[in-house]
Amino acid sequence: MLLATRCPFCETVFRIQPAHLAARRGLVRCGHCQEAFDASGSLYELPESGDFAQATPVAADIAASLTTPTAQQAAPAHAPEPTADQPPRGEPAAAPEGSAPASAPNFSGRAWDPWAPRPDSNLDPELQYNASHLPRPSLAATRGAEMRIVQDDEPTLSRPLSQPIGQGTTPQQQAGMSGPVEPTLSANETIRRPHADPEPVLRRAPADSSAAPPFTALEPNAGGAPFAVTREAPAHVKRRTGWRIVGVLIVLALLATLAAQLAWWLRETVMVHWPASQPYYQQACAQLGCHVGPPRDINGLQIQPSDLRQVDDPHHLELKVPLRNRFDVALAWPAMELTLLDSQNNVVLRRVLWPQDYVPPGTRIEAGMAAQSTQTMIVRLDTGNVVASNFRIEIFYP
Repeated sequence: MLLATRCPFCETVFRIQPAHLAARRGLVRCGHCQEAFDASGSLYELPESGDFAQATPVAADIAASLTTPTAQQAAPAHAPEPTADQPPRGEPAAAPEGSAPASAPNFSGRAWDPWAPRPDSNLDPELQYNASHLPRPSLAATRGAEMRIVQDDEPTLSRPLSQPIGQGTTPQQQAGMSGPVEPTLSANETIRRPHADPEPVLRRAPADSSAAPPFTALEPNAGGAPFAVTREAPAHVKRRTGWRIVGVLIVLALLATLAAQLAWWLRETVMVHWPASQPYYQQACAQLGCHVGPPRDINGLQIQPSDLRQVDDPHHLELKVPLRNRFDVALAWPAMELTLLDSQNNVVLRRVLWPQDYVPPGTRIEAGMAAQSTQTMIVRLDTGNVVASNFRIEIFYP
């Protein structure tokens, strides 16, 4: 039987053998567009001359029988007539008697309708390829081969055969050992021979009875009685302890020295904020032969309203300046800067007055100004030829 099929994607017509149909249950691949399709849906029978103009569609039941695996051995020579109650797939219904015979299929390019819907690649469920319906290859051992069963808990990956399966075996053995191959309809068809895979395959090492025993977490004598362990203190431990004590003492001495230096450097701030510490500073200085004076803090002194008046003439002036100590500790006497101004606030005279210039006679300057007290300072000035009408006073510590 000469058969032909047409690709629904590219409309190319190919000759096909019944063996190709039985290999994949009618599924073939076009050699022109490389698309897979069901050849049984568009199967035609050619005459002996091979003329496509006289080709007739093959009935659906005959096409189904050709796609079965047994169709390769028993293929009908001629297509039987379809029954009246079930018309074949792909063939129009039988015409009444006396009508003209069905026209032969037209394979020319003009017969293709561009406005026709694109063929659907979904096949009829009855003709779909299903691997569960394929015949399973025979697992019977070849004659003369010895089957050896080895119990192993892990899979073993063996090396591929150096010789292809196709060499040294009969066609009957190849049919039993290899699965069905999908045919490819192509003008230039070449036979591909399998070759050995050069990639190495890992294989489990053979069991050796003389191998070392498996590793265990416990030692062989772990269940035995424990032996006594005595530890002696090394000789250098005592020396190390002594050096540690010496180091700690040195660190403490350094910390005490640092604290003493900070206390001496910040002595005025400490005495202002902690007045009870002033006697301790005086006692320490008496032992060391130093002198501690009253602290100096300009923020603790306040100048109250002052008065400047003329005495006898405009060139002899008398200045009265009340000065108050707001802290609870005696503060050192400050220096005063007196600035005389004229009627236009221009500086005409500037003079610095030291404590011995303005304190009352008989006052101990080194004792400082008593805490929470107010002292009025009286200063007499001779301006010479300068006539002053205003003044300004500022206090500071040199």
